[in-house]
Amino acid sequence: MRPPLSPPVTPPDLLPFLLQEWGAQEAGGGAPYVEILEQPKQRGMRFRYKCEGRSAGSIPGEHSTETTKTHPTIRVNNYRGPGRVRVSLVTKDPPHRPHPHELVGKDCKDGFYEAELSPERSIHSFQNLGIQCVKKRELEAAVAERIRTNNNPFNVPAEQRGGEYDLAAVRLCFQVWVGGPGGLRPLPPVLSQPVYDNRAPSTAELRICRVNRNSGSCRGGDEIFLLCDKVQKEDIEVRFSAEGWEAKGSFAQADVHRQVAIVFRTPPFRDPALRAPVTVRMELQRPSDRQRSAPVDFRYLPHQGDLQCIEEKRKRTRETFRSFVQRSPLPAPASSESRPPRRIAVPSRPPPAPQNPPSVGEWGKLGETGGNWGGGGKGEIWGGNGEEQGGGWGEMGRGEMGWGAALGGAGGGRAPPSPLPSPPSPLLLFWGAGGALGGPGPPRTGAFGRGAAAAAI
Repeated sequence: MRPPLSPPVTPPDLLPFLLQEWGAQEAGGGAPYVEILEQPKQRGMRFRYKCEGRSAGSIPGEHSTETTKTHPTIRVNNYRGPGRVRVSLVTKDPPHRPHPHELVGKDCKDGFYEAELSPERSIHSFQNLGIQCVKKRELEAAVAERIRTNNNPFNVPAEQRGGEYDLAAVRLCFQVWVGGPGGLRPLPPVLSQPVYDNRAPSTAELRICRVNRNSGSCRGGDEIFLLCDKVQKEDIEVRFSAEGWEAKGSFAQADVHRQVAIVFRTPPFRDPALRAPVTVRMELQRPSDRQRSAPVDFRYLPHQGDLQCIEEKRKRTRETFRSFVQRSPLPAPASSESRPPRRIAVPSRPPPAPQNPPSVGEWGKLGETGGNWGGGGKGEIWGGNGEEQGGGWGEMGRGEMGWGAALGGAGGGRAPPSPLPSPPSPLLLFWGAGGALGGPGPPRTGAFGRGAAAAAI
């Protein structure tokens, strides 16, 4: 006899699919709720204006890399079935008002994304969402458009929607409607972490591009040139850290060059008597939001002393300098006693002949002599006539030392002055009238004669 047929039993694995078809809550679970599996990446994306004329890009996921791309992802727990999802932008800080920026991409309209949930799966990823920013003069119109299209997830009243808007930061708001006895019913909205505009220095991702040196003395004070992405000079720090130790580099706001370069001095290490090199982390930090860059290695080296001996030179006295010269391997300078006397070549000259002026005479008569203030030569000192052809102060002809003169006369004269006048300065002189250099003569025949000339050579 055949046993009676048992009633058909539904396999447990098929129950969720049957509940999906009915739009029912999963057995053994609580109330449906929305969970964010992959947060949007906070930094690394640039908000784009509508006038830029190209796609606003795609919001990457928090764990997105160059090789593996991820996107914001949610999961609807304790529910399988038909539904609808909406993603919009709200302000970072509460009350979370509708943000004037808008989402653009596939299935986006009026500044938000909306699509039907797939009944076959509870996990939903958003791959084509971009953020398009508005200009400040269009801000009020954009907020009014959000209210007109019922894009106000937290129902913020009108009196709280005014005030300033942070145009460099937004949050994604995920809203899900699931099926129920009376149709679709909303689940509580869920907010993502803030997403910052990578173009704004106040919220951009910090990054160290290059440094001119990655090591320094354990006593600090080494000058470092650091290149980075855009930063704000009043909201940036250079941090050095190791296990149980942290310090900041020293610099002023004027040391931040055009937001992309910082010149600072390293802080001293915790152990000034370091015996071996120690590697620490060097990174940028923004005090306003505690955001830090990826660290780079910096090595503290043992102190090598004053390599240029600057401190030693400052403390030197005359005695220390003398001892330094004595220790010097360079040969000492020779003493003055051992040096031979210095010889100076002086030309020898015969002693000058006695010069006694005559009692009566003229300073030359129809003569012309040139000479120097010396002795010897042709003619007498104070002139004459005949063969001597006149006299002069020195020998006839050109003089070599002192000054020379040519004295002549055409008339009578008188004895030279006594005492003998000093030689004139080495300038061209003329005595008398109608001389070699010309010039008016005296009204009468003078003692020095007429037509005389004197020239210093």
